[in-house]
Amino acid sequence: MRNQTPPIITQASGKTIRLKRDSFAEVLSESGDTELPFCLPGEEVKFERVQYPRRTNTYFKEVIKPSAERQEAACKHFTSCGGCMLQHVKEGFYKEFKTSLLTNAFLEHGLDPYIIEPIQVVPMGQRRRANLEAVKKGDKLFMGFHRLQSHQIIDMEECPVLTPPLQAALPYLREAMEALVEPYQKAKIFVLELEGDVDVAIEIQGVSELTNTQREMLKIIADRASWTRLQFRHRKFYDVLKQEKPITTQFGGLNVAVDPWTFLQASSLAQKWMQDIVRKALEISKPYTRVLDLFCGRGTFTGVLADFGTVDAFEGDKKAIQALSEASSDMALLAFERDLFANPLITAELNRYDAVVIDPPRAGAKAQTEQLAASQVPLIIYISCNPETFARDAKILENDGYTFEKAYPIDQFLWAAHLEVVGVFRK
Repeated sequence: MRNQTPPIITQASGKTIRLKRDSFAEVLSESGDTELPFCLPGEEVKFERVQYPRRTNTYFKEVIKPSAERQEAACKHFTSCGGCMLQHVKEGFYKEFKTSLLTNAFLEHGLDPYIIEPIQVVPMGQRRRANLEAVKKGDKLFMGFHRLQSHQIIDMEECPVLTPPLQAALPYLREAMEALVEPYQKAKIFVLELEGDVDVAIEIQGVSELTNTQREMLKIIADRASWTRLQFRHRKFYDVLKQEKPITTQFGGLNVAVDPWTFLQASSLAQKWMQDIVRKALEISKPYTRVLDLFCGRGTFTGVLADFGTVDAFEGDKKAIQALSEASSDMALLAFERDLFANPLITAELNRYDAVVIDPPRAGAKAQTEQLAASQVPLIIYISCNPETFARDAKILENDGYTFEKAYPIDQFLWAAHLEVVGVFRK
C-alpha cells in the first residue's frame, strides 16, 4: 500500500465581491482568491483551505462580518445539505439575484432585458416531488439529499421546501429504510404528492425482489403513513405493495397517469403559473386550427392547447407518449414518439401549425429552434429551465424575424440556483 501525503489545512479569511450564476461568491483573500457558497457580497468570511498534492479545495466556515441582506436560514440543515444555496438571503436581494440569472443571459446574447416581467417565486412548502437517497454506515442510517458537491448523504430530519404531506412522510420513510437497508447498502427513494395523495417508490442496491416479510412490513408502514401508493422497482420489475386508487394528475381536460419517476413540474403552483401564461398568449390571437406541443412529456401544456384546436404532441419518452395517448383517446389530440434532438420537425412540417409550445430539457433545443426560426408559425411559446440555453435559442428566433414579446421568470426551486422562464414570440 502506497503512502499518501496528508493534505495541508490552513485557515483563511477574505471579502466577498459578487455572487456568480451558480450562487457561489467570489472571495478576495490575501492567501489567494477563491469561490465559496453561502456568502453574500460585501461580507467578510472565514474559510478553510485544504491543499492536496495536485489540487486545493476551499470550504466555507463562518461569517465574520455579515451583510445587511443576510437572514436566518429556515432549515437546520442549511450549509450541510446541498439542496438549498440561498436560504440566507433576504427576499428583496433574493429576487434581484434570481432575476439577474435571466437578465445576464439576455445581455450576453444581445436580447432586450426590459421585456422581462417581474419574477414569481414559489413559497416554502410547495415542492411536490423529490428524489432522496439512503445509506447505512455500520448501524447508522443516513437518509436525505447530498452534501454540496459531494456524494455524502446528509441525514435529513426536516425539509421546509417540501409540501406538508411529504414532510410528514419523512419519519415513515426513515423507519422503512432502517428495516430494509443493510450496512453499506444504498437505496433510492422517489416521492410525489398530488392533492394530498402521497406516492412512494423505492429501489435498493443489489436487491431484485423483496421477501414476503419485507413486503408485509412495508405495507404496514404505508398504511400507518396513509400513503396512497407504495411500490418497489428493480430495473423493469415493478412490485406494487399498496395502491388505494390510480395516481393521476389533471392537465386541462387531460387526466394522465403518473408515478414518482414521472417528470412533472416541481410545484403545482409554478405549473399553474406557466399554464396561465401559455393560455393568455394563445387567447390574444385565436382562433387556431392546429397547434403543436414539442417535448410534451405527459401533457403539462398539451391539455391547455387542447382547448384551442387540434393538437399534435411530440416526445422522445415512450412511456410518456403511451400515458398521454391513453388519456387523450376521446380528444382531438395525437401523440407521437420522436427524438426531437436527432430528428427535429422540419420547417415544412412546422408550417402546418398556428401555434407551437416547446419545453425542452436544460440543454435547450438548438436544432429544433433553428427549424422553428425558419418557419412561418405565427406564435411560439418557449418554456425553459435554463436561462442560458433559453437566451441562446431565443436569439435564434429573434434573428430570423420573430418578435420577442415577453419573458416570464418563475422560481419554482426555492433557494436553489435554478430558474424557469416562459418566452412568447410572434411572427
